[in-house]
Amino acid sequence: MTAFSGSTGPIASEQNTIALDASLWSSFANARGDRAFLTSWLALILSKVPRAALGVILEPDPATGAFVPSAIAPDPRRDCTQFRSIAEKVLGSGRPATETTEDGAVLVAYPVRIEAAPVDRVVALELRQANKAQGQAALREIHWAGGWLSARAWQGFAADQTLGMHRAAVALDLLALTAEHQRPEPAAVAIINELQTVMKADQVSLGMIVRRRASPRIRLMAMSYSAWFKKRSALVERLETAMEEAYDQNGCVAVPALASTRRAIAVAHDDLVAASRTEHVLTAPLQDANGAVGAITVERRRADAPFTDEDIRLLESVASLAGPVLELKRRNRRWFGGRIIDTVGHALGVVLGPRRLSWKLLTVALLALAVAAATVRGPFRITADGVMRGAVLRAAVAPFNGFIETAPARAGDTVAAGDVLAELDDTDLRLEELRWRSELDRLEAQQRDALAQYDRPQVAFLEAQIAQGRAQLDLALQQLSRTTITSPIDGLVVTGDLSQKLGTPVQPGELLYEVAPLDAFRIDIYVDERDLRHVTGDQSGRIALSGRPDEGLPFEITRITPVAEARDGANTFRVEAELKDLPDWLRPGMEGVARIDAGEELIAWVWSRRLINWLRETAWTWQP
Repeated sequence: MTAFSGSTGPIASEQNTIALDASLWSSFANARGDRAFLTSWLALILSKVPRAALGVILEPDPATGAFVPSAIAPDPRRDCTQFRSIAEKVLGSGRPATETTEDGAVLVAYPVRIEAAPVDRVVALELRQANKAQGQAALREIHWAGGWLSARAWQGFAADQTLGMHRAAVALDLLALTAEHQRPEPAAVAIINELQTVMKADQVSLGMIVRRRASPRIRLMAMSYSAWFKKRSALVERLETAMEEAYDQNGCVAVPALASTRRAIAVAHDDLVAASRTEHVLTAPLQDANGAVGAITVERRRADAPFTDEDIRLLESVASLAGPVLELKRRNRRWFGGRIIDTVGHALGVVLGPRRLSWKLLTVALLALAVAAATVRGPFRITADGVMRGAVLRAAVAPFNGFIETAPARAGDTVAAGDVLAELDDTDLRLEELRWRSELDRLEAQQRDALAQYDRPQVAFLEAQIAQGRAQLDLALQQLSRTTITSPIDGLVVTGDLSQKLGTPVQPGELLYEVAPLDAFRIDIYVDERDLRHVTGDQSGRIALSGRPDEGLPFEITRITPVAEARDGANTFRVEAELKDLPDWLRPGMEGVARIDAGEELIAWVWSRRLINWLRETAWTWQP
């Protein structure tokens, strides 16, 4: 009997163990939901690890981030505070750990993660009456069985990625619709019409913020499949109030509330549901870089079609992409004044806000400069173009019709009085001289014959012809003496170069050369007529010539000519001045910039006088 009992007892125990394993594997294989899956997996681990009395799986709480028990076996009501120390050690190091308690129990903990990601779960077991070797064996068992948890985590990760890609594709498709419209209203209608189909909604509405900085209010911009709506109706006001409720909380609001929106205030949404046939309402704020700019409200009238967390994430994805685009289109459509207000507000935020010390210092410097310009008086100088001229300008002209034979002088040469500038061909003049000398000899011979014959009338007639011939001879001699053109004064040849025109004819009075003295100069300053009223005859200034810009030459005004002259597209008047000192390098024709000292005025007026004059002239032109 004892033998029978001894042989039958182990068989029955083995059969019970097999039945228990089969039950646990059946529960594990048919588990629905993460909690049932983890509980059945933990029960299997406890059945495989000797002396295992309690097991717990810790997961992060989505709300707080702290690790809390998600599965406890075999008794879910057991206290798990003994695992706190070893769980913190595993979370800190990311490695398995063992620990012996005061009552002789061995605690083991093993981290579960996806590749190099942070620890996703911690599995902890309590082994009664065990040693460290048995604890290491338990860790190995958890290590091999942890593949199920990793696979489950990968499965959830892949599902989340798939849903994320789907949300991104939907959001990008809706965003592409906005590129087909320039104005914000048609773009908003296109988005919500397509969103109504994607979210299987009965109505989708979109509103945007107006008077964002003063007292922000949402105004309904578009309703799905509605070409027109009454802006002051009760339904529109309830929709705008619900959108403002989500805008104020800067988060999604749903009625009935979901787990992720349970803390949101939904008073206006409850009123919207109570006053309409809508059963489910979901509102998400439209965001841009500066915060919320509007809201999208989605409504479903079927009671058996509630919103899910995936619907919230999809709506948030669409709102995060559509918000900046709609806000940009609305800003671009505003009048010039609205853009100025935004620019000024942004500038004030940069200057008065935190950080950006360099901009604050620049602003202070500019303000100080503006105050100084409006209060400090400084020198007022009139700037104009200046040209060096000779005090006198002597001309060398052609004395008669002739041809140029030689021209040794050229513009830029320094000459003395009497130096040869050019010579004219005298061949014809010498022939003319010879002809008249011959003619005089013939007339004088005839006159002697008439005297011998006492022919008084003939003598008188020949005397007249002799006088005419002598006059012609004197003219020829005079012209011969003037074939050599000389410099009238000492100075510089400023114009004239006949070296390339040898043999060309010249006419009487034709200008061949101009000579200016080197010891007497004047400055011709071409003052704009807008500045002429500030110029008087007793003023002085300095001129910087282009060839010597580092040397300012002082001058004094001697004359203001009353004749206008067009110069470089401006109407100017010529002001004459004389230099106080004459450097030896000075030459006629040099140009530069002259600055006339006109007293002292406010620096702000000196800088803005041209603009002020233009505004006055424009205002006068526009006056009736």
